[in-house]
Amino acid sequence: MGIFGIGRGLLLTIAIMFALALLKRLIIVFGLFFAFIKFAIVIAFIVLIVSIAVAMFRDRAGAKNQSQTL
Repeated sequence: MGIFGIGRGLLLTIAIMFALALLKRLIIVFGLFFAFIKFAIVIAFIVLIVSIAVAMFRDRAGAKNQSQTL
């Protein structure tokens, strides 16, 4: 019976170590995934701000050209 007790304890230890290794890998994968999502959000906001600035400059240039032709 002593051998079976050691086997169960060893199996439990191996299972816990395996679960911790999987958990670490899962945390790394989700961390990278969320980092990519954050990066995409930042890029989207930069594109939005630049497009607003370009629209403002086009509107201003259009207003100047329209006032010069009148």
